[in-house]
Amino acid sequence: MPLALDDRSRRDSVPRTIPPIGETDLDRIIKLIPAELVLLYAAAAPTISGVRWQYFAIVLFVVGTILTPLILFFDGLSTGQRARWPQYIVRTLTFAACAMAIAWPFDALLGHDTCRWIRSLAVLVIPLSGALVLRERRVNVPY
Repeated sequence: MPLALDDRSRRDSVPRTIPPIGETDLDRIIKLIPAELVLLYAAAAPTISGVRWQYFAIVLFVVGTILTPLILFFDGLSTGQRARWPQYIVRTLTFAACAMAIAWPFDALLGHDTCRWIRSLAVLVIPLSGALVLRERRVNVPY
């Protein structure tokens, strides 16, 4: 799907059909990142230090982790294009990696500096490796 906004409806009175665009590898990687929940978590992260309840960060993390597969499921219902189960796992792991890189939710249990570089690396590795694992197998395609 192109990122450019389509303003042809303002210029033309005759609606045209847009030819289908194939899904690229970059599109597949982006679909494995639950951006709506990562942005929600990033917006809520500054409030974590202001809340007196020490387990607020863990609850916020768990709620985001539960919402990740639910949003994918409901998106599949609304579009009629259901995801396979490995995509649920990769999206959930990607949210967990992004959330832990944004704000470490386990301060009440572990120190803040625990595995900092591994958390940052996981943000890159999980969606990329997930896209490679979920890549469609092409049979007898000449290069």
